Amino acid sequence: MKTTEDKTLKRLPQFSPARCKLCGICIHFCPVNAIESCDGTPRLADPAACTSCGLCQDMCPDWAVSLEPTAFDEV
Repeated sequence: MKTTEDKTLKRLPQFSPARCKLCGICIHFCPVNAIESCDGTPRLADPAACTSCGLCQDMCPDWAVSLEPTAFDEV
């Protein structure tokens, strides 16, 4: 991971609401339970726990998940 000032750059899942069919596959396959459902819609609940493994992206049948470089504050 690269650090710029007090932010850490990490590839984190981004969810496309236009493509997502709310199937929950991304939530099911996350090995660290970093993704949760909010009214059926997936969201990254714990960015620090995410290992950027890509299973959420790979398993999504609708290409609604992409891993994007994202800056976040580590706690």
